[in-house]
Amino acid sequence: MGFPFAAFFTSMLATATPSYIVAADTAPVADTVPAAEQSVPLIEPAQLGALMKANVRVVIVDVREPDEFAQGHIDGAIPMPLGTLAARYGELPKDAQLVVYCRSGHRSAKAVAFLLAHGYSRAVSLHGGYMAWAAS
Repeated sequence: MGFPFAAFFTSMLATATPSYIVAADTAPVADTVPAAEQSVPLIEPAQLGALMKANVRVVIVDVREPDEFAQGHIDGAIPMPLGTLAARYGELPKDAQLVVYCRSGHRSAKAVAFLLAHGYSRAVSLHGGYMAWAAS
């Protein structure tokens, strides 16, 4: 089952004015995205695997710390720890499907909420994070 993009965008359009203002680009990500905004679109590990096998252009972003990345990561992932995202998100293409992951999904949800708030409408979080990916 795919991600219900139509329902997601309809719900996004239903809130005409955001109830918060995102801080300056250099502010820590966790401080710029309220908890209520952290319900983000997800992609299942099997769906990501299918996209990768089909050679669909997907930009994979790993928001874990460098030591976590060194222990194992998804092939082709861009290491961008959550603490650096606010300063580095401009390096990511806005026109590509972005799949963001961490260990279990909590940090990637914060990252995706931040990216969505900054115009990255095709950002999704890997459901279950790297642990789910490794188990699949």
